[in-house]
Amino acid sequence: MKITSLALAAAGLVTCMQPAIADDWNTPQEPFALSSDSYYVGTRGLSAVLIASKQGHILIDGATSDAASQIAANVRKLGFKVEDIRIILNSHEHLDHAGGIAELQRLSGAEVKATSAAAPVLRSGKVSRGDPQYAGLLDRDMAPVDKVGIVRDGETVKVGPLAVTLHATPGHTQGGSTWTWTSNDGGKRVNMVYADSLNAIASGAFRYSGDPAYPNARSDVERSIAKVAALPCDVLVSPHPEGSDLWERRAQRARLGNAAFVDKAACRTYADHARARLQKTLAAEAKTPAIVWRDNAKIAELFERAGVTGTFVVYDVAANVYTGHDRQRAGIRYVPASTYKIPNSLIGLATGAVSSVDEVLPYGGGPTYLPQWARDMPLREAIKISNVPVYKELARRIGMERMREGLRRLDYGNMDAGSVVDTFWLDGPLKISAVEQVRFLGRLAQDKLPFPKPAMAAVRGIVRQDDNVNLYAKTGWYVPDDRKNQIGWWVGWVEKEGKVYAFALNADITDDTVGAKRVPLGKAALQALGLL
Repeated sequence: MKITSLALAAAGLVTCMQPAIADDWNTPQEPFALSSDSYYVGTRGLSAVLIASKQGHILIDGATSDAASQIAANVRKLGFKVEDIRIILNSHEHLDHAGGIAELQRLSGAEVKATSAAAPVLRSGKVSRGDPQYAGLLDRDMAPVDKVGIVRDGETVKVGPLAVTLHATPGHTQGGSTWTWTSNDGGKRVNMVYADSLNAIASGAFRYSGDPAYPNARSDVERSIAKVAALPCDVLVSPHPEGSDLWERRAQRARLGNAAFVDKAACRTYADHARARLQKTLAAEAKTPAIVWRDNAKIAELFERAGVTGTFVVYDVAANVYTGHDRQRAGIRYVPASTYKIPNSLIGLATGAVSSVDEVLPYGGGPTYLPQWARDMPLREAIKISNVPVYKELARRIGMERMREGLRRLDYGNMDAGSVVDTFWLDGPLKISAVEQVRFLGRLAQDKLPFPKPAMAAVRGIVRQDDNVNLYAKTGWYVPDDRKNQIGWWVGWVEKEGKVYAFALNADITDDTVGAKRVPLGKAALQALGLL
């Protein structure tokens, strides 16, 4: 049994929601010269640099898939041919800097070159499990890139007179790359640097202070910061142009020409900012309590035999120990679907939106997804058949203001009820991780939530399973409109020998047979741990 120390504080369990796209990422930007042979051809919010020669060109970065056509158009505006791009390089393997590379390769026929860590991501289009932002990029695949060659640290890539050198700068990602070259601008040698992001940014439960998914993340980013700070550096461009003050410098170009971009201290300043960001990240992580996670080989084998991709976590509340399968996924947030009927019931009872679990609520009439939902019933019965119309009625009675306050008091997932009070747990934006589920359920089982004790007792009563008086559980099944990326849940707790063991299973639902495996697989995992 492998034991790993990590922190999974609620504040660190960042959503697996799609990362927000900045307003200016795909905003058009006129291209302009940085030096005699180097040109900015990116968008307003995402950099891309063309290094040009009569024998062919080198392009660094491809921005997003939507921005690829803009980059190609900017190359043409400068009087160059996209087809003359011989090599495409990349700063790091995220969709905002590599998402457009496949299309630019198609347009140009160029070879793409990357580090050995970045190349598999570019080839597959899928984020690496070791990426600090893995949890936020799971459903943000990129178009796969063909013909990706490997470049090693210190190696120089050449096209005609052009020579661009790789300085491996991992940390932001495992494949982070900084590129340097020289330009002869008006008879002066100019040291050009395209420096990768050095920011320690994480999603999910990832910790720069130590994480088994990428154990060297902190030391890598520290070395990368020092490496960039020491580079000969006259003109600096970063993947996000504002990170290197590019727009402030360009504002002076009409008066100073290309000299406006020269700042011999730029790389040191850039590194200083990244060093401060790292210290801030480490300080925030230090404030979160560390916990112990125990990987369980028996549970992993159960998932493998069942052909199910997912996670299972059991929280021994008294010992404050987490045991299970796929620690990384356990910290990723997903839409709770019908598992939210547990907090929905609790908030409804606490606010008086429903007087008791035996008060009959109307289903509303009209057609229902399941025929058994098409009648009025109390929560005691509705939760057993997961009656969505009845629980929508309860949510409407609670109202948005009281619902948001209830989520806040429960510290439930991302606590985001959105704007539609009767669908936010079915369609999002509410999301919660398996670890957050067991923390919430452990507190409910022990009467330790900031809610009336009679309400908590009533909710415990309606989720107790008829076939085992020591088992309390609820299923959930998230089905988006396009029916892709479905997620199945089984959550609850077991009481044994006076102790509480809260559990949560979530899994990718590829078909109905996988959905039917949730409860049997979860029970088998509990049995493997001697809890059932």
